[in-house]
Amino acid sequence: MENICIDNIWKRGFDDPDMIKVEEETRIETSTNTEKCIRKYKELEQSRDGNYISSDLMKLVFEKYANDIEYRRKYNLAVSNSAACLANKAFRIAISNPNVKHCIFVAGAYGSGKSFLIQSLYEKNKDELEGSIVYEGSITSKAIDEKIDVAIENGVVPSIIVLNPTLELSMKNIKEREKETGRNVIKSEVVEKYADMYSNIEKLFTYLNSSFPELQTRPYPISFQIYNKSSNIPEDLSVSYDIQDLQHGTRQSISERYDSIVKQLNVGFVEKDDERTF
Repeated sequence: MENICIDNIWKRGFDDPDMIKVEEETRIETSTNTEKCIRKYKELEQSRDGNYISSDLMKLVFEKYANDIEYRRKYNLAVSNSAACLANKAFRIAISNPNVKHCIFVAGAYGSGKSFLIQSLYEKNKDELEGSIVYEGSITSKAIDEKIDVAIENGVVPSIIVLNPTLELSMKNIKEREKETGRNVIKSEVVEKYADMYSNIEKLFTYLNSSFPELQTRPYPISFQIYNKSSNIPEDLSVSYDIQDLQHGTRQSISERYDSIVKQLNVGFVEKDDERTF
């Protein structure tokens, strides 16, 4: 397997010397031991032998990050770009497997329960997922376009599941995850992700219709489902096929709702970006 070129692992430009050191160590490990890193990823139980691909889960191949919750809290950003490059490499390897016929892209707001849903899919629908891979990631134009292109070019049928929680549920889950894993999310990231869900999907479908005219015979260019949820109780989840459900308002209106929910929850949230937060 060819190693990832270190120049392709973007540096964030930290001011903290410790963050710079950890980021560089991780970039070097990723670029000199790409095959070893991906092999370690496939050995993780949650990766389902590498058939579930997530950059967040990929961070666990870095031993110090995996074994120390304080390391996760402080250095999450320092390892994130290396993990993303490894996840992209793992995706391209998996999608080129001739036995893979289907790729499920799972996206959603922070704290929407993507990882939980995916593990549940594998536990409850193992036979149905035979010959499939699952990719968890952001639905932004550049991030997803290329991967869907690669899937179609390899004869793999793509489909999308978007988890669509209420903003309050998303924020509650973020705080619970912080307690368990040390990872937090700043306000601007939460607001942006929540506000842009509809526009990102709309841009993606426009791109697919333009690039693959043969897909225009369907209501949407590829199979698409939205899982609406106001709680983490599976029975409260409803399935929709209408992208209008992803319309949540402007960034300004969502920012105001965010502030109101913070007061209701009466717990601390990170307002400003710094080098320790996710």
